Amino acid sequence: MTVERPAIQPIWSAFRVQFLSNAQLDAMQEATLQILEDVGVKFPSEKALAIFADHGANVDHDTQIVKIPRDLVRKAMATVPRYFRVGARPVVRLSP
Repeated sequence: MTVERPAIQPIWSAFRVQFLSNAQLDAMQEATLQILEDVGVKFPSEKALAIFADHGANVDHDTQIVKIPRDLVRKAMATVPRYFRVGARPVVRLSP
């Protein structure tokens, strides 16, 4: 069964502190997608370049720059769990 997920949205905390308006969040999302799509990101790893190429990103192996289409970003974001638990390792105290 396929679950239809909404567009990329910020994760809201239980404290409801909002530093940016929804319009500002939309503008930042659009600018981020434009940078990923038009400018790209340098990945100095042949393994990473191969993975991006396999998934449909525009990869320039000479410059190691990957340009990621917005549809690919949205597809990847749709597979990320909406909520997750953050945990830390227990603190071990050593006696002096």
